[in-house]
Order: sequence, then C-alpha cells, then structure tokens
Amino acid sequence: MNLTLIILNLLQVFSTHSCASVNGDIFKKNECSYKLESIFDTPFKTRNNSARPNQLWGSVSKPYPTNKWWLNLVMGEGIEKIYPYPYTASANENGVAFYPSEFQASNTTIETVPSNSNWLISSKGGFKKREIYEYDDLMVKLIFKREKEEKNYMISYLLKGSPYMTFYYNSLVLVLKHIGASIVDLEARDSDNKGYVVNLSNDSKYAIFSSEPIDLIVVKNKKGFSIESTSAFTGTIRIALIPTSEDIDANFDTLYIHSMAIPVSANVEFNNNSIIHRYKVSEENESSNLLLLAHPHHIDNLDCLKYAENLYNYSSLRGDMVGVIGNVWYLVYDKLSGSSVKDMHERKIDGEYLEKIKESLENEILYKYEEYESRSIYFFGKKLARLARIALIANQVDSKEVKQKAIKELKTQITKLFEYEVDNPLYYDTTWGGICSRDGMDSNTNDHGNGIYNDHNYHYGYYLYALYSIVEINGIHDEWIQSYMKKIVFLAREFTSSQNNEYFTKFRHVDFYDGNSWVNGFHIFENSRNMESTSESVNAYYSSYLLYSKLNMTTDAHISDLLLTSEIKSSQKYWQIKDDSIYNKKFAKNKVVGILWESYVQYDTWFGSRPDYIYGIQFLPYTPISFELLSKEWLNDAWETIKTRVYNQESVSDEWSGLIKMAGAIVDSSINSKTFEDIKSYDNGNSKTNVLWWIYNCNHN
Repeated sequence: MNLTLIILNLLQVFSTHSCASVNGDIFKKNECSYKLESIFDTPFKTRNNSARPNQLWGSVSKPYPTNKWWLNLVMGEGIEKIYPYPYTASANENGVAFYPSEFQASNTTIETVPSNSNWLISSKGGFKKREIYEYDDLMVKLIFKREKEEKNYMISYLLKGSPYMTFYYNSLVLVLKHIGASIVDLEARDSDNKGYVVNLSNDSKYAIFSSEPIDLIVVKNKKGFSIESTSAFTGTIRIALIPTSEDIDANFDTLYIHSMAIPVSANVEFNNNSIIHRYKVSEENESSNLLLLAHPHHIDNLDCLKYAENLYNYSSLRGDMVGVIGNVWYLVYDKLSGSSVKDMHERKIDGEYLEKIKESLENEILYKYEEYESRSIYFFGKKLARLARIALIANQVDSKEVKQKAIKELKTQITKLFEYEVDNPLYYDTTWGGICSRDGMDSNTNDHGNGIYNDHNYHYGYYLYALYSIVEINGIHDEWIQSYMKKIVFLAREFTSSQNNEYFTKFRHVDFYDGNSWVNGFHIFENSRNMESTSESVNAYYSSYLLYSKLNMTTDAHISDLLLTSEIKSSQKYWQIKDDSIYNKKFAKNKVVGILWESYVQYDTWFGSRPDYIYGIQFLPYTPISFELLSKEWLNDAWETIKTRVYNQESVSDEWSGLIKMAGAIVDSSINSKTFEDIKSYDNGNSKTNVLWWIYNCNHN
C-alpha cells in the first residue's frame, strides 16, 4: 500500500471517530479530511494571475473568495450595486447608499428598478478610505475611515435577509442623507431616544434604532435633507423600511422589539440532513430575539419555524420575504439527492434496451480529438464526462471490452492534462488561490473566463465525474488513481473546500442564503451575481459527492450531498417555474428561467435567445442526478410549452433536439428509442448510448 493510500485511510479513521466527539456531530466541522491539504505541497505547477486584488480588499489575503455575493464591493472601483435583500446597496468614499428593491416585469425579463430615492449613510466630514473589514459564510463588514484618524470610523454590516441596514459608529457625528424625497418629519418613539420614525414625502416610512441614546435632528441645506446627531456618537444604528402604511405602530413595535438583536457574524454547519445557519448576536441574551427574513425556499425547509408577529412581508425578486425569529436556522431536507440515486448504475437492464445499449456501445467513437474542443477546459471536460458515461453504462451492462477501452482513454487524456502534455494545462494560481487554465490566465476572455474564476464548478465538475468513473470501475487501489491522488483531491477541493485554508477559499461558488451557486467570478455587472445552467452546477456537486464517496472521504461526500440537495431545491424553486407564486404572470408563462441574477431574471442565455438553448441549458448533462433535478411536477406542466416553443422554430440542431427530447421523456410516454433514430449528432457531452440508457430509466424509474 503506498503512502497516499495510507494517509487517506488514517484520515478516514480519524474523521469517523475523533470528529464524532464534536457535539456528537461528525459533519459540524470538516477538520479531519481537510488536513489532507496541509500535508502536501501544491501538486500543480504555479503561476501568478494578471488580475490583481486592489486595496479595497483590506487585510483579506489569499485564498480570496472569488464568487461571493458582495464581490462588487471590491471589483474595479467597488462602486457597483450589491443586493442585501430586501435592499439594493452600493458603497463609495461617502458611505453606503441603499433603497428598498422594487421590480418591473415583461414577457422575457423581471428587473430591479433603479431608484431616484435612496439613503446615504455617512458622517460629518465624510470618509477618505474604505475596505473590507472581515467576512464570513453569510456576512461582510465594510469599514470606512478618515485619513490618519483610525479611531474614528464606521462599519457597515451587510447580510442578506435582514430588515435592518446596520452601521457601527465610533466617535463620529452621523449623517443620514435622503436623496430624491424630502424628510417630512422625524418622530422620537421612546423616552430614551433609541427609536425614531422618519416620514418621507414619497409616503415611505423608516424606523431608526440605536444601541445608545442619541439626539437626532433634521437638517435642511442646499443639497437637500439629512438627519444628523447633535454630537459624536459611539454605538450601533439600524435603519429599517416600515413595510406597510396600513399599521405603522404594530410594524414599528415589532422592529423595535427585535432591533437590539444585532447579528455580528454567521457561520454555516452541516449535520445529518441539515444545513445550519448560526448567527452570533452582539448581546448573547438577545440571541433568541434575532429577526431575519426568509425566502420561499427557506420556508419550505426551515425546522422549528417561529414567525414574527405583526410584521408585514418585504418584497424580493424571489417572492415575499417573511419575518422569522431566532439566531439558528435549521434547513432540514427529507432526503439527500445524491444518496437517492446512488444505486442507479447497479440496477439490471434487460429486454430490448439491453441489446440496443450493447450495440450502441460497440459503435461509439470513444474520443475524437478536435483542436478547439480539446483545448477549451470546458469542452474538454464535457468530452471526458461523456466518455465516463459510456464507461459506467458499459460496466452496468457488462460490456467489458468497451469499458476497458473507455477507462484507458480517460486515463490517457487526463494523464496528458496532469503531466502538462496539452496546450492548455492547469496551474495553481498563487495570486488568488485556485486552479486556472493557462489560456484563462493569459486573458480574461479566454476559456469562458476561467482565469477570473468564472464557471469553475461547471468546468471542474466534468473532470470530477470522469475521475469518479475510473475509481468506481477500477477501485481506489488502482495504480493510476494512486499515482495522481494528490492532484485528484486538490482539483476536487478547488470549488468544494469546506474550510478556508492556505490553498482554497471555502465553498467557492455557494451562496448559503440563496441556496444556490453564483458563477460569474470577477465580472462586474450592475445586477451583480448570476447563474445560467443550474444542471451543470448540480452535476458539479453530484460529481464531488460521488468522487469523495469513492475516495472514502465521507465527511466531504456528505457535505457535497447537502450542497447538491440545496442546489436542486433552489433550482426547482427559482429556475423551474411551476406557477406565478414567485414570478409575475407574464414572465411565468415561459416555464423556465434562463439566467437568474440577484436583481434580474431573464428568459435568455449568454449564447443566444433560441428556446432550445434556453430550455436545453437547464437540462445538460444527463446523468442519474438529472432524475432528481428535473421535477416531474414541473415538466408535466411545462412540457407542452417547451415542446411548442422549441419545435415551432425553423430548425433545431440534432444536438439540442436530443437534449430537449430527453427531458420530455420523463413525462411523455410517446418518446422512446425510435424518437432518436433520425438524430445523427449529439451534444459533445452526450451520446447515443447515454440516450438509450436514459430512455430505459425513464420507463423504469
């Protein structure tokens, strides 16, 4: 047994025994399998990235979080919008501007409407410098300083799902400017000056709360209206939109009661079938009093839910946000998605489909070199994953010769990648902390933005699936697997690392509040984060779940299964449109979201507006986990729309037609193997063999 396998086995023993003593929860922290990374030097060659972090990052250092929801604060000039729901916010040298988000819909888009009425939270004399103070799993803090006056500062606490915008002042005269509407009056609501109501000329009403007594006055000058403190203030200020004008007193009272339960940090934990959000509150005795807002996907899965009384819902692109009480959220899933389909390749295939699949396997071209596709880190990965599907299906139907040829070809191609025998190899990025392709690091526009951390879960998910297939068929003791174990684990950790460590940021793409991944890396957009292909993201976490399972890294496998389940739940809630409970009726008729942003919904794709693209990109690639992702309930309702829109076009390529019909086969019994007889060419991640396997399982699942 070689050294790598010995270490893996020792770590596994440690993870299943020593970790269990942590509150009886072996999945609370992932210290055990994480140590594997600290044992080895970087197994990939290293390069610096031409994109460099700026001063807005403050003391944050490598590995950098490259896909956080707040990344617009540090990219470019750091002035573009972020979306701490239910608000839209931005930062500049003057402070933090924010306003409640409002929306308008068309047949193909829903967008957050820019507002000409917003708050600017600042101080008398302004600021000279801003930077990230610290961040965690759910929050980020932005500190504003005066030049050479370190003791005078403001910290903005930014998180999703708080009805309050929160600011800590240290020895500053606060200035709360309102732009676009005048301040009609400022009313103190308690005797010790810790609660105020602001009435604006546009009929909006806001509550202002403070941790210490504060005297506030309205100041009018040539630039408009502001609210200022009469003297320097040290303490916390919280500002909240009062969400309805129907019962101001009841809504204010609810906000007031919970205003001093101030979240100062948050972390995410994993336990059994749960993802846990644990918020630390400034005053421990206020923990049970924390007021946050939940989205529809939270409500579906939150255990021991306690609703806030007498608080009207807030508006969000993802539907109504409901007030809930408590500093610990238990998101509990009835089942975990990866585990639910783990035995699909162990099932017996019989009858005519067995013969059809075997015949197809004999005729498959296993791997065809094409310069563009083989150089692209994305398309090369798809080709490898296609070959992995062929190997797994061949193994299932006992086509030994095809299986062996497929595994041999997979090893050959991945060896070339790992040994730098390809034109576009992978490097460890010593600037940001990640794995990037040579072409991606040479130019931001190459390799679908791989060098600026765009789509890494999509890209590397395909490679993990290919690697899993080799371990699944040949076993962990396979000499080739052992020789590349360091690189295999390192590549898996690139986007699934469960701890910040010297190499990789924690869960590179995951937004734990939204329950899905964001993928656009360093790209700066007004609408901030986005994701197009939910199915590729789902398959990425499915692949890490499978690979970690076969490497006996049970903690990592279980966490990947939880991330996978969360990704599927959010995909089914916000991309697969079942009714108009989330989106406006006009848009809901599309039955699918092509690209979902934090502040924008599109019936579109990055590469074209054809219906086959818009629907198909939410389907590919087809693997066992697709049966969990593609909801029968949704497809029963959506299939007629999908079929009509796709096939009412002048022409649909074989590649896209195959993908569309495979989805239809889940609910349309008329789709069978004969349906695909006229299809001569398949998507480069798909094959005739995979189609036949899929149709058989649609009929027997």
